[in-house]
Amino acid sequence: MNASHHRWLHDQLPQWERDGLVTNENATSLRQRHPVDDSQPGVAQLIMGALGALLIGAGLIAVIGYNWDDFTRPVRLLFAFLPLLASQAFSFIVLRKGDSAAAWVRETAAMLQTMATGACIALVSQIYHLGGQWPDFLFAWFLLSLPLVWLMRSTSVAIFYLLAIAEWSIHQCDLGNVWHHSPLIYPLLLLGLFPFCPGLRLDKPLSITLRWIMAWSAVFGLGAAAYFATQQHFHRTWGHGEAFFALGSFTAAAMALFPLSQNALAAPSRHKPQIVLGFLYLLVFGITSTFLDFGEEIVRSYAAAAKMPWAWVLITTAVLFALHALRTHRWAVLAVASITLTPLVGLVFGAKASAAIPWLMTLHLLVLGITLIVLEFSGRRGAPRLGAALLSILLIARMCESDLSLLAKGLAFIGIGVAFLVFNIFMGRLKARLTPPQP
Repeated sequence: MNASHHRWLHDQLPQWERDGLVTNENATSLRQRHPVDDSQPGVAQLIMGALGALLIGAGLIAVIGYNWDDFTRPVRLLFAFLPLLASQAFSFIVLRKGDSAAAWVRETAAMLQTMATGACIALVSQIYHLGGQWPDFLFAWFLLSLPLVWLMRSTSVAIFYLLAIAEWSIHQCDLGNVWHHSPLIYPLLLLGLFPFCPGLRLDKPLSITLRWIMAWSAVFGLGAAAYFATQQHFHRTWGHGEAFFALGSFTAAAMALFPLSQNALAAPSRHKPQIVLGFLYLLVFGITSTFLDFGEEIVRSYAAAAKMPWAWVLITTAVLFALHALRTHRWAVLAVASITLTPLVGLVFGAKASAAIPWLMTLHLLVLGITLIVLEFSGRRGAPRLGAALLSILLIARMCESDLSLLAKGLAFIGIGVAFLVFNIFMGRLKARLTPPQP
């Protein structure tokens, strides 16, 4: 149950008590078991607080800019630092109140100070005609704003930080940048939100929105790091996607295997976007690798990635995460992540690797689909619907590449679709039978 379900339950309990559906003791137990955390801002509060702060900041900039040319340098500096000092004083007052401060007030104070910080940096740069590029300004801005995430527990500033580090990483993909001023430091920047990482044992869980934004930020940030690492290693632009498939699969495996707490393991999939996005890439990569035309491309990709230090960083990270997954019995995740190993096995065939990999991947996905189904029926954590969907897509891919007539392919597609729907209905009814009836 998420926060909205908890609030709904709390709203219904008084009426249930009056109707005699639950006793006072039962209602108290339910409130304690499913507490409502009012310190976490709702979506409406988050939007209104951030929008109010943005409007105030934009208005101040417009008013100051209207008379900017008439101000002397000391007056300009005063207008550059005065909003920042005022926002810091506001944040100090909010921090003094502690947990008694409303969530939207914390969000407003944090976003105001973030806007004031960016405006101060921009104004000082303009006053003294300091050089620099947009990424340099953005880098200074999000680093100076990061402490607000820790102190104010601000969701809106955390979202700004995640978007900013992804944007900065994409802009730093130019060939020739030193490693410490390139997307390779994106993982370190992401660790700046360590108290907010999904799956860790936190005193207050992250919102689903923030988790998805964090996962997408990781996709673009780590993708930029892979692009930069490829350019640096081969000393040229990434024209034909060399090493793309391999680096992408290693990154996706690491994301899917990201360590989770016991509470996070039991959460629904929408609460674990890093697993959803990792699975999506790995399954697309696996299906693509079953086509004979892509065998040579996969061989070149893995051969090129094996020479890159960044690839070994990703492999080492994925292996460490896999060891943790073994300890927590995350068999379904380990099964999907094993897709990255099939091309490595195919390289053993030497000159015939490009022809062997598609068949090995087809066999691997067939076994994987069956495994995901069997795990569920054997009492372990599986993914039967995912397994059935994988088998269906695999059969469709093989039909598309076969020499059968259009009529035969059409009939096969209909049969596969009917079988998938029947299996889905069967799983739904099975789940309903296994779910204990509500008293």
